[in-house]
Amino acid sequence: MNSLEASRVLSVLDESLESSKLLSFVTTEVLDTAEQLKDLLGEDLVNTLVKHRNVVNSSAKGIVGSEAAAVSTGELVRLLKKSPTASRLQTLHTRRSPAITQVINFLERLRGYTQKRLTTTVEEDASNREYYDEVRTREEKAVAEAQALEQKLKLQRVELTRQAHAIQSVEDKSRAELYQVQTSTAAQQANITSEAKLTRQTDIDSHQGELENLAKELDTAKNALAKAREQHRETEAALRKAKKRAQQDVEAVIGDYDGDVGSRDREYQAALKEYNLILLQLEEYGKGHAEMLQERLEYEEQQRKLAQEKLQTALRQVRMTRAAKTIQSFWKGIKAKRALEAKKKKKAEAKAKKKPELHSWLTDVMVITDGQHQD
Repeated sequence: MNSLEASRVLSVLDESLESSKLLSFVTTEVLDTAEQLKDLLGEDLVNTLVKHRNVVNSSAKGIVGSEAAAVSTGELVRLLKKSPTASRLQTLHTRRSPAITQVINFLERLRGYTQKRLTTTVEEDASNREYYDEVRTREEKAVAEAQALEQKLKLQRVELTRQAHAIQSVEDKSRAELYQVQTSTAAQQANITSEAKLTRQTDIDSHQGELENLAKELDTAKNALAKAREQHRETEAALRKAKKRAQQDVEAVIGDYDGDVGSRDREYQAALKEYNLILLQLEEYGKGHAEMLQERLEYEEQQRKLAQEKLQTALRQVRMTRAAKTIQSFWKGIKAKRALEAKKKKKAEAKAKKKPELHSWLTDVMVITDGQHQD
């Protein structure tokens, strides 16, 4: 559809909207009191209102059909557009019908929607839809990636916590074993000492003669005790070394855990930075969209002004064409009248030749006017 056809469509919608607005002020109260508004609206408009009221009442009673009411409404609209006193209906402050108000609002929305559709190309609509779909897809993808990273970080934290608990349980078990060894060693030492004392006292009391043997046996027992202590010391040293190694292993695992958490945290910070960049891009896209919308509104305003100028030019051309046709018909009438008068002058009396030129000109005008009315 070219611009001229679009202007015609908008012109038809504007004319319909104007007619609806004029009819909205012709309420039932105005029709019922039309005779009393003769001084305000003029005789022609009042007569048309009375005629329209009679047609509407007859149509409601079934005397005449709906076609007569439609014709009467069309005549009333044409007179309202031509009459200079039609604007005075707005000063009556009558309550307009809700139905006609809805029709006016619908026509206004239809006019704006039609103008927008006529001034917007299919490529621009497709481009706008693709742009918004792409932005929405990017935003959904960024949100999904952020949620996936957060879930992954939570799982890694749970796994590292589980490993730390396992290491702590191993350390607790080692400490329990060390305590058990120390306790058993102390108990064995106490038992050996008590047995040695009991044996020595019994031997002294009962077998004084065997004191030297018992002394030797005591020395042997002491040597055995020393060896047991030495073995216990070696066992304790081995356990201490095992404890130290366990502590070192725990520290190494904790260090690995800290390094892994640090790397995961850096990855999270990088993802968060990328997410913030995406948000900034979305904000820039929103600003660009606002600027494009402003440019679009300015472009539509320019197109509307151009359409109005074209409409005014077309209306001036129509008026000039009508004026030219009227002048031509008037001139043809004058030529025909003059030719007829020339024929009559040959047969007329001398007195007819002396009639005033003004009377002849008025006669010409009346004849031409009658001819136009007959046409």
